[in-house]
Amino acid sequence: MNMRDRLRMLKAAGTARAEEERAATRPAAVPPSTQVDGVDGPRPFMLGGILDGYVTVGESGEAFYVETRYPIEYRRGPLPLEYCLSLPGSAWEQLGKVPTTTDLRRAVFFDTETTGLAGGTGTYAFLVGLGYFEGYDYVVRQYFMRDYPEEEPMLEAIAADLSRFDLLVSFNGKSFDWPLMETRYRMSRRKVPLAGAPHLDLLHPARRLWKERLGACNLQNLEAQILGVHRQGDVPGHLIPPLYFDYLRTGNVEPLADVILHNRLDIVSLVSLAGWMGQMVSDPFGATPDGELLCGDDLYAVARLFESRGQMAESLTCYETARERGVAAVSETTLLRQLSTAYKRAKEHSQAVSIWERMVEGGSSLSLFPLIELAKYHEHVTRSYDLAEEMARRALSIAEQRRSLVGAYGPGTLRELQEVQHRLQRIQRKRGAL
Repeated sequence: MNMRDRLRMLKAAGTARAEEERAATRPAAVPPSTQVDGVDGPRPFMLGGILDGYVTVGESGEAFYVETRYPIEYRRGPLPLEYCLSLPGSAWEQLGKVPTTTDLRRAVFFDTETTGLAGGTGTYAFLVGLGYFEGYDYVVRQYFMRDYPEEEPMLEAIAADLSRFDLLVSFNGKSFDWPLMETRYRMSRRKVPLAGAPHLDLLHPARRLWKERLGACNLQNLEAQILGVHRQGDVPGHLIPPLYFDYLRTGNVEPLADVILHNRLDIVSLVSLAGWMGQMVSDPFGATPDGELLCGDDLYAVARLFESRGQMAESLTCYETARERGVAAVSETTLLRQLSTAYKRAKEHSQAVSIWERMVEGGSSLSLFPLIELAKYHEHVTRSYDLAEEMARRALSIAEQRRSLVGAYGPGTLRELQEVQHRLQRIQRKRGAL
């Protein structure tokens, strides 16, 4: 299928999506005036007879943007957009290490479409979408660079908009979108807006929460698997730069209407996804937005997130509940290993020892972990060197078996064998010194 046929199919699917989108949104509550305090303000402008937007004039020139307003009760998935506003600030701290005082009414959700994915000084962000709550609306304002000379006025207008906010929210924005924006501002010798502001990148907690269960954690897969939203005829990312270059060459903006819709849906999905993840960490034992309880795999992921944040009591409760509900994405051995390690970190040794002993009794015959942990426990906690030596000898026997099975092709098995030998020798020295 050539590019022309692919675009024809995308256009047909995009038309249906655009109609559905228009039915769910509403125009700006107050049409922009042509003057504000005697200064020219935004004025309506139709680009190419297709894109209904506005032109704003700054010191650097004109910038064009499209604005779409969603009522805050709009749903992309089970949750209304306003749901994330009701969650405590601690949820955002747990997800992204941002201040607990975080208020998402002071946050700007953003996404860019660019002339390439390599980054660097030759890559431009030709479409920059900003999403934010304003009164009873969720506003998506998308700045579109009609030609390269319009970059400076576009950056100027974006900076003015960003001055109202104190938190960035994105999906992979820390690694790509925001560094690219910083580069474009520096290339234009302009001050970078929101420099040093906290940045909640939802990709990283999404991977923590769902990578084991879902594998791919790109935004569209999360939309489908978590939010239950399936895009039809969406523009593939690799086609977006060529579509923009075609527009620059021909002046035909029609194919880019679907790119702008793609960008807008990304920004709306960020809000729904933030609400879902915030609910998971603020109330992991309550009903999820679809009315179900978190499955064992998701509770296991939340437990690991809590543990990484040092919230050991919450982590242990989630691990134990995940154990009760059952896990499929990881083995039971992996779950028990994580759970016992968490008990050890929390200094609840009796619980950890119980799990290690159970793993030794019923676990794999070649599992070193519980034997090594029991040897450590008896060496350092109970000072029962007889038991410590017994566990270390059993571990040494298993390490030798593993080494013989893998042979010279397993440098890792040689290292673990040497570590067990060293531990056994140390325990024997301590025992002999008694």
